[in-house]
Amino acid sequence: MNKSDLELLTESMERVYTFVSDSHDLYSVTRDYGNGDKMNMAEIHTLSLIADNPGISVSGVSKMWNRTLSAASQNINKLAKKNLIEKKKEKDNNKTIHLYVTESGQKLSDIHKAYDQRELTKIAEVLLKIHTFDELKTALKVIETGITIIEKNKIN
Repeated sequence: MNKSDLELLTESMERVYTFVSDSHDLYSVTRDYGNGDKMNMAEIHTLSLIADNPGISVSGVSKMWNRTLSAASQNINKLAKKNLIEKKKEKDNNKTIHLYVTESGQKLSDIHKAYDQRELTKIAEVLLKIHTFDELKTALKVIETGITIIEKNKIN
């Protein structure tokens, strides 16, 4: 790779930052996912994570989402106030709280998953009109490498 290729790649990374920033902004936008109550993506995805992992702990949510315990707790408390999840303690351990979706939480999680599937399918269809499948597979590999680099840097 020559210097101009490296410079071009480095300059192109600015567009990646724009993409990440814009995507992050969408994460905090609230919307109605089907129950009339506005929620942001962090809340709805936390709900689905709990639905997919009944009995998960707050620290388990934190680890799976790679978020602080405080951030996970805030989302969990919001979901509990909306009666979408319930917290249960173990008989022999009052410290560990296990999380379960309520019936309305399960319904909303199912509606959300269907919503995500429709939206992701639309995005994939647009991408496939512009790029080949192989190009998209390569882009996904690059994104996975980027995630690995970021996660590794969080540890150091």
